[in-house]
Amino acid sequence: MLFCLLLGIGVKFAITQLVQARLGFAGLVLLALLLVGVRAGYPRLAWWSAGLFFLLTLQLQA
Repeated sequence: MLFCLLLGIGVKFAITQLVQARLGFAGLVLLALLLVGVRAGYPRLAWWSAGLFFLLTLQLQA
């Protein structure tokens, strides 16, 4: 239950960042990979895509 709640908060934050920062196609692809990794049970894919999404977000804010 807690995991689903945290996942929902993360997805909401990611979508908000996509809209506010205009991350574009790369951000959308990384978000899709993150969700696929979580749903399919590939934690390595989920962590890599989450990390790259975070770095992309930081790069655009700087």
